[in-house]
Amino acid sequence: MTVDQLLAWGTLRLGDPREGLPHPRREARWLLARALAVSETWLLAHPGEGVPASQQAAFRRWIERRRTGEPAHYLTGACPFWGREFLVSPAVLVPRPETELLIAAALALPLPAAPRVLDAGTGSGCLAVTLAAEWPNARVVGLDVSIAALTVAQANARRHRAGVLFAASDLSEAIAGAFDLVVANLPYVPDGEISRLAPEVCRFEPRLALAGGAHGTDLLRRLLADLGQLLVPGGQVLLEIGPDQTALLEPVWLAAGLEQTAVIHDNAGIVRVLHLRAGRGGR
Repeated sequence: MTVDQLLAWGTLRLGDPREGLPHPRREARWLLARALAVSETWLLAHPGEGVPASQQAAFRRWIERRRTGEPAHYLTGACPFWGREFLVSPAVLVPRPETELLIAAALALPLPAAPRVLDAGTGSGCLAVTLAAEWPNARVVGLDVSIAALTVAQANARRHRAGVLFAASDLSEAIAGAFDLVVANLPYVPDGEISRLAPEVCRFEPRLALAGGAHGTDLLRRLLADLGQLLVPGGQVLLEIGPDQTALLEPVWLAAGLEQTAVIHDNAGIVRVLHLRAGRGGR
């Protein structure tokens, strides 16, 4: 079969956009490009090119799995983040574009030349690995309670030759020290809202990485309560949070001796990142 014939078949299998995936031809083109290890532009320029049987088979398998709602990045095993390809599996969340706001904010901070950085709930390692790659002199630690997630994170660190120390820990239970920066994309979806997320999220992505308790703030509260002991005086904190959670979290960060520096909105105007700072005098 040719490129165009496979795209037509894949589009048809992915169904009516009014009933299933909103952009079936775009999805089919994205998957075929990865099956062939070419760009989507190449596909558009070579509609009559024959596709080898082994790559046809891989594409067909991906299309059938995508029809069930399985995230496309789980099919290919990789996802772009901050200009790098990160390995992903069902053990970790697929990195989101809005999480890149944490990286942009971190890179703009006035930190020491060799900052000590903690990524709590590292998942795929996209935050820890990206910061270690951007700051070769940094000492970066990534923590996660999931051994399966840490396996993915370690593979990403090797893939990008990033110096990150990973450890199994329920938040900061297994760590001590004074960090210049703490970043975290912890679970922050209220438990009752998980079933209302997109099917590919609530059915396929790990609940452990989504569920944040009744108000979505359980793990954020626990981490905030520990930050007074984890940060150097003047240390910085960047947390990805959900809508309307700032007011719920404020009493906790104030009790930990932290002050709010800023909030950062995503492209939809929703508060997405909370920026805090430890007092200069310590606790």
